Amino acid sequence: MVKEINGLNELNEVVNNNKKVLVDIWAVWCGPCKMLSPIVDKVSEDLTDVTVVKVNIDDNEDVAYKFGVEAIPTLLVFEDGKLKNKNVGFIPENKVKELLK
Repeated sequence: MVKEINGLNELNEVVNNNKKVLVDIWAVWCGPCKMLSPIVDKVSEDLTDVTVVKVNIDDNEDVAYKFGVEAIPTLLVFEDGKLKNKNVGFIPENKVKELLK
């Protein structure tokens, strides 16, 4: 199940309390984000060892600033509390899963 995160503090709590986290940074008005969203939801169902969260960039500019997000959609992969991988732009399901390896 994908959880919506509000704010950097809540994101930090999730990242620091889970082994592997996929963060989908998106916006309502973003076409590629709308295409990526169901893929992220499916990955969340398929990979039960990964915590998946979404962050609306319009409501959470602090997250964008902290992680240098300049374009969306952006996927961030954290492992053991550290940023391990990042992707900007739409990618298919198999590439999302590759990011998590």
